[in-house]
Amino acid sequence: MSADDRRKALSDALGRTDALLDSFMDVLKQDFSGTSHEKRDFTDTAAKLVPDEAPVFPAAPAVSETAPAAPAPAREEDDRMRMSYASLLADSAECRRCGLCTTRKNVVFGTGCKDRPVVMVIGEGPGENEDLQGLPFVGKAGQYLDRWLAAISLSRDTNVYITNTVKCRPPQNRDPYPDEKSACNAYLKRQIQLVNPQAILCLGKPASTLMTGQPDSTMGALRGRFFFYDGIPMMCTYHPAAVLRDLSLKRQVWEDLKKLARYLGLPTGGNG
Repeated sequence: MSADDRRKALSDALGRTDALLDSFMDVLKQDFSGTSHEKRDFTDTAAKLVPDEAPVFPAAPAVSETAPAAPAPAREEDDRMRMSYASLLADSAECRRCGLCTTRKNVVFGTGCKDRPVVMVIGEGPGENEDLQGLPFVGKAGQYLDRWLAAISLSRDTNVYITNTVKCRPPQNRDPYPDEKSACNAYLKRQIQLVNPQAILCLGKPASTLMTGQPDSTMGALRGRFFFYDGIPMMCTYHPAAVLRDLSLKRQVWEDLKKLARYLGLPTGGNG
């Protein structure tokens, strides 16, 4: 039925209601004596109730299970991109820009060499141990990562900086949602600027797809390739937790690490 037909039908229905009211008033004329009740035109009313086109509401985007705080205005993002490391760290400790703030125990900002490290490692998000200690990669996956780094002459104690795409633990260690990564994006971008690594190593699909700008790519398609982030060479490989679950991935990770080491002129040893 067209909008004109709906308006006409509604106008007719309102007209019939008006006629019933007239009849009712006649029955109760003793209460309405001398009152004139003229026929009314309901065309305008019907037009307001049945517009030509109904409004279209876009579907809401998928977000985290927990309700996020209101997004920060662009000015706040600009402010973060001008902060010193200490200021950025302090600001992140009070961050409530996504729902992860309601379930975290600690903000896990980053650790390691902050002054031009050889490699900056970027993972997905903190796990349970990281959330408890406030430090990235301190559980089993972190211990395994330390072995990887040592195999190509790297260490978080001397020449590596380690962080994640999000600074708070996603519940049940699930992958970070897009709104959660977006909320932390300014922190990560400013970290990279301040730390200024010689190279970046992305661990796992969430970090790799975010940093390469290829959200639909598989980890298999991204691993072992060099990309550039703001002029910084970047390698992607599997996350240590994934390799612990599937040891068949170990050989591929070792090939990726050796390729990164050759690029940086680092000596290698062991098998990762």
